[in-house]
Amino acid sequence: MLIRLEDIKDEGLELEFEEPRSIFPLLADLQTDEVVFLEPVRVRLRVFRAGDMIEAQGEVSSSVRVACGRCLKEFIQPIHSAFELTYVVELPEIEDESADGELELDAEDMGLILVEGEEIDFAGVIEEQVLMALPLRPLCDEGCKGLCPQCGADLNVSQCGCHPSEFGGKFAVLKNFKIDKS
Repeated sequence: MLIRLEDIKDEGLELEFEEPRSIFPLLADLQTDEVVFLEPVRVRLRVFRAGDMIEAQGEVSSSVRVACGRCLKEFIQPIHSAFELTYVVELPEIEDESADGELELDAEDMGLILVEGEEIDFAGVIEEQVLMALPLRPLCDEGCKGLCPQCGADLNVSQCGCHPSEFGGKFAVLKNFKIDKS
């Protein structure tokens, strides 16, 4: 996913491609029984020049099979993420006349990505976007009731006969604590 700077003309460059998750090291490591990629990562990328900067607009998408964080039922989770990034070959100089000392900003402070060499490698960006699009705690449905904490029955399918237990956490001992106000 390397794009040479000389290939980016004034009219820009538009690319559409698919890559297997196996070429992305972090996504390959993520492939477990809990997260299974069902299709390759689809990428749409538009790269164009804007003065001394290079703008990149893109979208990544795929789908994974994951287990619900409440009921453990497996379901297919679509992944989609759009991004916009700005690259520069050299950092612009910023003068701050109001400051007595010099002000030094790096590329990240300015929201820019410094290009080193004659190519931009989008593999890391694509991998990062897919990872950020994965839910931390996937839910099969917003209204998922989960599992009964006592018997493990799926409460989405049917109600179990268990009675809700009283709160038995660390502070259960304080339930009978009385303060004498005399």
